[in-house]
Amino acid sequence: MTPTRKAFALRSHHAEGAWSSDDRRHFENASRLLGELEVVAQQVIQQWPLPADQTVRDAEKEHPELWALVRKRDQLSDSVQIFAAMAVEGFLNYYGVVRLGEAEFNSHFERLGLIPKLRTLLLVCDSLSISSNDALVHLLGRIADGRNALVHPKAKEYPGYVPSEQRPSVRIPGAARETVASMRAFFEQFLELVPDAKHLVPPLDGKGV
Repeated sequence: MTPTRKAFALRSHHAEGAWSSDDRRHFENASRLLGELEVVAQQVIQQWPLPADQTVRDAEKEHPELWALVRKRDQLSDSVQIFAAMAVEGFLNYYGVVRLGEAEFNSHFERLGLIPKLRTLLLVCDSLSISSNDALVHLLGRIADGRNALVHPKAKEYPGYVPSEQRPSVRIPGAARETVASMRAFFEQFLELVPDAKHLVPPLDGKGV
């Protein structure tokens, strides 16, 4: 008969083992792409043929080079927000596997939403209970909301034609800047709570991987 019960020992932050995760690569991608976005966004402003508050009509046909540049700008903005969320989610999964082991983590934590995963990991692994109003939770929620708006796009119905200037929009590069700042702040605050995890988080000084 297969045993149904066994003892479990929580691993140390400095447990020895071999693991793989892409969270550091995603962290670097978000930071690097933000730098590219800043350059492209400035190029768009410099090449804009009208006052900044006016929409260029038929841009794809009349201004193809500007159209391509705007598309590149928007792609970079989206990518920054997605990679930042992937960095944070990838880290939480990595941290859970290091402390709990892959089998236990996948069985009990892997399918949790980001915020329940964060709160439960800290409770189980570090005996830290953080409320839903904690600053770390707010940072994670902000990052996740930005990612979800992109990867789970919703359609909206209007009663009639709405000029492009009045439609909901994302501030570029402002939204990406805020997301990267939130990503870095998340890791900084995580380390305030769990200083022993310093070697597990992406290098915030930009040195090494």
